[in-house]
Amino acid sequence: MLHDRNSRFGWLAWSAALALGLASGCTPDGPEGGLPTHPSDTYSVTLEWDAPTTDAVGRPLEDLAGYRLYYSDENDPGVDPEMIDVGDTTRVTVTDLPGGDYIFAVTALDADGNESDFSDPLPVEVGP
Repeated sequence: MLHDRNSRFGWLAWSAALALGLASGCTPDGPEGGLPTHPSDTYSVTLEWDAPTTDAVGRPLEDLAGYRLYYSDENDPGVDPEMIDVGDTTRVTVTDLPGGDYIFAVTALDADGNESDFSDPLPVEVGP
């Protein structure tokens, strides 16, 4: 349920237009990038987004300082999402993910540390 996923991430102070996308498919982290052969094998997912240029009201963003990526197992709604502070890059690879269904969202940070609302959630199936 989309509403439940968003409420799990919480409400934040300001808004910026962020659209998160899958940059490349799921890739195995196994030996030499080969196909995983064991249930404990892990995967990597690369995500990217365009840097916002305006805030939610249309004002130019002049103090954009970085981003945070949040993700969680979409089948385990009781667990808080993981957070990665990705700095000012707009592309990140998340590694060591066990196979499963995940939900990802990104936020923007301003120079004062204020965090935007979440991007629309991006569901990603990780695994073979």
